[in-house]
Amino acid sequence: MLASLNHPNIAQIHGLEESGDSPALVLEYVPGPTLQDRIAKGPIPLDEALPIARQIAEALEAAHEQGIIHRDLKPANVKVKDDGTVKVLDFGLAKALGPDLSDAEAANSPTMTMTAAATKMGVIMGTAAYMSPEQAAGKPADRRSDNWSFGVVLWEMLTGRQLFVGESISHVLAAVLKTDPEWQDLPGNTPPSVRRLLRRCLERSPKKRLPDAAMARLEIDEADDGSASPAGGAMASIARSAFWQRPVPALLIVLGVALLTALAFWSFLRPASPPGQVARFTVEPPPFGESSTFLPWGSNVSISPDGTRVVYAVNDQLYLRALDEPAFTPIQEVSGPSPQPFFSPDGQWIAFVHDDQLKKVAVSGGAPVTLAESVGLVWGATWSTDGTIFLGGSSIRRVDAAGGTPETVVPRDEQSGMLRPQLLPGSEWLLFTSTPTGQVVIQSLVTGERRVLLDDGGGDARYLSTGHLAYVLEGTLLAVPFDAESLTLTPGPVPLVEGIVQTPTGSASVSVSDNGSLVYLTGLASGGHTAVWVDRDGHEEPLDLILPAMGLWSRVSPDGTRIALSFVGVGGESDVWVADLNRGTLSRVTTYDGIDNVPIWTPDGQRLVFASSRTPADSRTGAPPPDGFLGFYTRAADGTGPVEHLITSEHFGYFMPYDWSPDGNSLIFDYGESGGASDAIGIMDLDGERSWRPLLNTAAAERSPALSPDGAWIAYASNQSGQFEVYVERFPDLGGRQQVSTGGGNQPVWAPDGGELFYRNGPKMMAVAVDGTERLSLGEPVVLFEDASHQTSGTGVERGYDISPDGQRFMLFKTAGAEESEPPQIHVVLNWTQELLERVPVP
Repeated sequence: MLASLNHPNIAQIHGLEESGDSPALVLEYVPGPTLQDRIAKGPIPLDEALPIARQIAEALEAAHEQGIIHRDLKPANVKVKDDGTVKVLDFGLAKALGPDLSDAEAANSPTMTMTAAATKMGVIMGTAAYMSPEQAAGKPADRRSDNWSFGVVLWEMLTGRQLFVGESISHVLAAVLKTDPEWQDLPGNTPPSVRRLLRRCLERSPKKRLPDAAMARLEIDEADDGSASPAGGAMASIARSAFWQRPVPALLIVLGVALLTALAFWSFLRPASPPGQVARFTVEPPPFGESSTFLPWGSNVSISPDGTRVVYAVNDQLYLRALDEPAFTPIQEVSGPSPQPFFSPDGQWIAFVHDDQLKKVAVSGGAPVTLAESVGLVWGATWSTDGTIFLGGSSIRRVDAAGGTPETVVPRDEQSGMLRPQLLPGSEWLLFTSTPTGQVVIQSLVTGERRVLLDDGGGDARYLSTGHLAYVLEGTLLAVPFDAESLTLTPGPVPLVEGIVQTPTGSASVSVSDNGSLVYLTGLASGGHTAVWVDRDGHEEPLDLILPAMGLWSRVSPDGTRIALSFVGVGGESDVWVADLNRGTLSRVTTYDGIDNVPIWTPDGQRLVFASSRTPADSRTGAPPPDGFLGFYTRAADGTGPVEHLITSEHFGYFMPYDWSPDGNSLIFDYGESGGASDAIGIMDLDGERSWRPLLNTAAAERSPALSPDGAWIAYASNQSGQFEVYVERFPDLGGRQQVSTGGGNQPVWAPDGGELFYRNGPKMMAVAVDGTERLSLGEPVVLFEDASHQTSGTGVERGYDISPDGQRFMLFKTAGAEESEPPQIHVVLNWTQELLERVPVP
């Protein structure tokens, strides 16, 4: 495509070469400064600027004739040689648009995107400043998009300054979408034809914009040959005249003032309108497939502050719907435990969690903007009117809505999580719900003082501007009067709405707009999860074992008769359990109020090793481990005897045991900060001082280690290539690494005989033949079965499946009772706070 652009004003491509495994383009070398370098010295005189602009227009004209648009025209992509020849560079974002391209195909044409790696000043900022409005809004680009960029470049050449500027990408894009040029800033000697050209290029509507680059060349020719009227003529004079000095606008102003005066007088005399009527209706949600799940960390629905839009998260997608429109529209793909969408105070942005990042996307569409990296597991979030976003979790963090590094404002609490922090009026007190206790509390950001408002508030409490505290307890929305100044509650909660979807941690899918409308989600299965054996062909054998909540971790005992597992209970607690597969019983091994999870069997099947946030004394030294950190503990699998402390993690957000060396003397584990951004693999020796050391700790994230049965190889997942893939290398002396998976992979498990390696690729169970007798030999990955209804870990850190001792079956979990549950429904109640005030009067 690029080689077809043979034009004197386009830097040419000469060929495609191979250097080892890397392809390389051979390009024309163009000496001289870029147009950006020239503009940095100041405005370019008209007699110099117009020839440059003409050659740029000729380059675009030639490309457009070939059906190719540039899509990234800016001064940095234009070089001016010493002889005055202009070369347009970098067609790397160019797109061939054939004459028969349908609207649907054009809508899928890639436009510029903004990633976290491309947000450096001068890279994305420059690009954003030259985007056409349709590109900024995420819509398809065509040749008229290039004509817009041409107009922006010409403006910058003549004025010596950038047309669209801002503190951040968001501000620049907002300027592109809304800010009109200051036409009086053009030099006084700018010819009328050039002014006319700029106005036509910078029309926001593509339908009104200059349709062809050839017309730009003609307008420049007209200015160059002097056929246009002089710059001081009528058009230039009108462009510089004051608005109120023009007869028609002056008359419009007079009429407008009279009309506004009459409206104000009528509004004063007319009787007050009655309060809005309460109205209830449901809106049809996007398709909810068999594989759809809501993980237990946040809300899936939110209403805009003005009550006109609803955002909904399901099926790895955010959907947006204006309430006066017939259906939801997909606006953003998402991934991770829970996107938890929520609106900005002005309703123009939707913030969400995606791939361990906090992002926002405009309701009008366009590329998402990254606000914060490595946010980890977020338990609800709110966007305050002061431009601050508060994130819940094991601690509460604050992020500037313009972007920045999360700042901890309420420290980590190992005994509980903190749901959906909200800044109360006055900007000192934070309201949040503690889980699993269900306490609704407030904490001062100034003094750190904490007060308990409700001992059993269930979850997801929020303050309403009506003077109420609303919260959800066992799926029922309740409210009590709350004075935000005195910070006091009026006793006696009143139940208002039942059947709201609420996750085990307490997060509820309910939202209230500033103007008093309510939206909430009902339906979905709530019967926990059931265990199933799945053979290599995908055939299921259900077991008489139902967990009361989501299972995130399971390990089959060495003899295959029991399962060790942990899950988040309905109250948010996390404990270790053992299921007897022969008897169908489920026994609790630990009863700690905090975190006990991710158990693995000792090689003899007699004990379990698990991670815990408890802080009892070390069984060997009698000294308590440091407070507030996860550690490894062990207990007999039947729940008898003491819980013994093995080691403490020092300062890591998670600590997960995974596998044993064949001799049982070394424990392989996964550790890192919350969110998985710094995953690493460690090894602990159980003899002697029980010391541990990093085994794999690179700039990439390494997770889910699994040792081969003979202990000669270690498999793990790493994102060193940009996405998680499964790798294998020697153990314990690392080396000889080979990539196992293709197209993504996670959570590897060895077959008991060491002849195969299994891993997950989304809903697919994959298998790779392994021969490690002399040197490691790997076969091609094959799909054993694919079923997205099987529940596995949402984060990829935990491993939610295991293999039977004979290597022929896999233990997985499915949502129980999904086929009998009601489909999800999104309910909207307009003017709901009118009803709230009637049922729960405020003193």
